[in-house]
Amino acid sequence: MRVVSQSVVPRDITDEFTVAASRLKTGQLVKDEYFTLFEAVGALEIMDSKMDSGYLGPGENRAQALEDDYDLTRELAPDEVLGVMDGLLCYEMAWHMGHPLSQTLFTSLYLDKLLWPVPKTLDEAHFFRGRLATNKEDPAMIHLVLRAYCLALVKCCDFVHARVATEYYFEEEDFVTQLYNRTLLSQFEPEPFYDLLNRAISWIDEQKGKIEENVREAIRTRLLIRREFLLALEQDIEVIETRSREHFLVCLSQFDHLTKSASLGKDVSDSFSLKIQRKLASTVPPRPMVKINFDDALAHLKRLCQDAVDLQEIIDYHGPYNLKVTIWTLLSRKPQPSVYIRSLVQTLIVNNMTILGAVPVKQFLYDELAELVLPSSILLQANIDEIEVPSDPRFQIAKQMDAFVKRFSQPFVDTFRSACLNRCRIRRTVCHTIADWDNLQMEAEDLDEQLRTLSNEPPLMLANGDATYSYPLSSWAYHHKLNQFRLILQLGFELSIYAPEELPGMYWYLSHICSTHLGHIDRVRTFTVATAKRNLTDMAAKKRGALERHAALQKSLRLLERLTTQIVAIDAFAISLHALYVLLARHHVLPTASSAQAYSSDRLRYEIRMKPFLQITLPELVPYDEYHREAMLEGDSDETVLERATKAISEARKAWEATLANGAFMPEFDDEANTAPAIEEDWKRDVKDTMRACIGASIAIETVKKSLKSNANSAQSKDPANASSVNLRVIIPEAGSKARWHDWWIVPQVSQATVGPKT
Repeated sequence: MRVVSQSVVPRDITDEFTVAASRLKTGQLVKDEYFTLFEAVGALEIMDSKMDSGYLGPGENRAQALEDDYDLTRELAPDEVLGVMDGLLCYEMAWHMGHPLSQTLFTSLYLDKLLWPVPKTLDEAHFFRGRLATNKEDPAMIHLVLRAYCLALVKCCDFVHARVATEYYFEEEDFVTQLYNRTLLSQFEPEPFYDLLNRAISWIDEQKGKIEENVREAIRTRLLIRREFLLALEQDIEVIETRSREHFLVCLSQFDHLTKSASLGKDVSDSFSLKIQRKLASTVPPRPMVKINFDDALAHLKRLCQDAVDLQEIIDYHGPYNLKVTIWTLLSRKPQPSVYIRSLVQTLIVNNMTILGAVPVKQFLYDELAELVLPSSILLQANIDEIEVPSDPRFQIAKQMDAFVKRFSQPFVDTFRSACLNRCRIRRTVCHTIADWDNLQMEAEDLDEQLRTLSNEPPLMLANGDATYSYPLSSWAYHHKLNQFRLILQLGFELSIYAPEELPGMYWYLSHICSTHLGHIDRVRTFTVATAKRNLTDMAAKKRGALERHAALQKSLRLLERLTTQIVAIDAFAISLHALYVLLARHHVLPTASSAQAYSSDRLRYEIRMKPFLQITLPELVPYDEYHREAMLEGDSDETVLERATKAISEARKAWEATLANGAFMPEFDDEANTAPAIEEDWKRDVKDTMRACIGASIAIETVKKSLKSNANSAQSKDPANASSVNLRVIIPEAGSKARWHDWWIVPQVSQATVGPKT
């Protein structure tokens, strides 16, 4: 009974509150200045089972609350053991997906008995702890088979937990590392676990004829997968040395049988209980168990194993460009690889200041500079260890370059590591780091001026008679900054950040950044070509090293040409979608986020979208008035905009075909012995999806063109006043839907409306 003071008369105000709340406008707040945080916390009901894990219900004593009635010593039938194994697998994969152990694996009574109290030896970890010994022999199906499976499962979780916890991840968003004062048997070496699994498999093999054959084989398959999965996880970053895919491949080979035998197990739901949460060291209220179905768990495990197999294609080093392609392609898979795979990739990228376990970070940075802006340059050849005279310009160059490496190596490596985050965090991280790269570019420019004097760089004479210099380090930093500009914008489309009415402007801005980037690459190419011409003179004079310099220069020119083709393809597609959306918005058939209109304006939305770029000095932020004029193509007729869209989409299709023909990697990576077939296939699929989006955009443009032409003819013959109306229906496909061919290219579905224009 609730005790109520005589001076307080409770009254139900639900209806009154609902009526009052209905009068508020969306976004309007009501705050009582006297209702403080203290009152808010005091309003929580501590003696509520939803909030207080120690709450005991009426008639429930403490022993009943903490202990379950389930008897862990009872014998289980083989199909029940199979059911417990499958249940544990579902909870394990739910943990991999980011749910806490308290809601997944730690709800298992079998695991709880193994892990608490913390066993001092592996022999102490069994299901009969605290029980009086009996003369009856322990049932092997429980004490050997199920115990071996459970212990190996915990050790698998230990390896995963150790890897994820050492890398960048986001608690409660990617993964939950909280162990609730439990241990994952990290104090034990893995060998005893393999012995237990091998003994369990041998015992199961001996039971042929004693256990139903399909059930026996199903249990054996699960033990085998558990052993191979444990071996694969133990390998961890040693995969750089072993290059072994065997264990994950064995797991993959068993999935068909695992799927077929899923229905043979008998569910033992009593072996999982929420009451265990009351014994865990947790500061949060009790939460419900999270259990995914077996098919989803199996699909997640299968993707994890396949990603782990394909991950080995990034290990062979073939230059920074190829490494970036492999990492980005692998980690852009849908669904995105699990947090364990992404953490492992982070470690493989750089560990102990070494890239892929083989290349020093300094050499990695030098390879990037040589590929892009400094092919065969003295700036990369000077070595402070080989030159002992401080007055020698080469000594000073090496000293300056060492300072450059110390300042720039970490931000550069982080551009690779950031791809290992989840997609939302990638964009958020780049929005922060782009300002850092702006500062790095200014520092690099100062360093360029010092190095130019030391290296006696000859100036390049322009057509107007002015002299200019290459500024290679700042050019390299600017290139990376422009890449980050594009990544922020394109991930914005993928993550559905922009409202439909913002799409014309954001695709225009993407095109604007691409144009800026193309101009910058042309500048870099100009200096590379000038260097190549000087090197031809050296080759004619048969100077030493001229052939090697020529090869390096040609490699750099091929990379610049490849980058140009890719950016031209992006630029042309962005121009066509920009023009298409302008037409749809101009004729009021583009869907709008009407609920936001009362609290925003075009200018405010532009300010919030450009917030990541406010601090950037170069390229300068486009003023809103200029942005609005260009984004809406003010002053251009429908015919001009249509022609712009048609030409651009045609150019885009040709450019993407050229990109596909070039392949994913630089030519020297196409050697048969060094191919990455899985990564190459994913990359090709991504480009082909973009080409499908181009075809969809062409169809949409033609549909709009026919509608405008039909509308113009109708207006001339009937009512010229309605010349601006078009009879079109527009649907913006959602991210992840089949109608969205590619996440970065939001192609509207345009069709003839049956009832009139949609506004």
